[in-house]
Amino acid sequence: MQKLPPEVEKALAKYQEVEAQLASVMTQKGTVVSYIREIERALGLLKELPSDSVVYRSTGHVLVKVSRDDAIRDLEGKKEELEIRLVSLEKMENILKKQLEELRSTLSKHVKPAPAAEARKGIEEE
Repeated sequence: MQKLPPEVEKALAKYQEVEAQLASVMTQKGTVVSYIREIERALGLLKELPSDSVVYRSTGHVLVKVSRDDAIRDLEGKKEELEIRLVSLEKMENILKKQLEELRSTLSKHVKPAPAAEARKGIEEE
């Protein structure tokens, strides 16, 4: 087996690094989307309650009584923060995908495709 040229080894290592970063970003993005959906469900339930309803918020191992409106404001604030984080993750995802494509292109220039004529010749002889 031939040893790869240093520039190909470097590009391959960078490709694997970017691929791992992309996987991490995709996992984070999925988690953020899940949290946003959870908050939207909670907001939907809270908004259906009368404004004088008793609402409890979990703070560690303790439940604290809060007004319905305060709970809604807090959740809307958290949702807004998560949406900003989601936009950031989507931008990062696009950048990483572009880098992967560029690295793929670079690597494909160094990989020689198997000669199709030799493959056909072996099939014809059988």
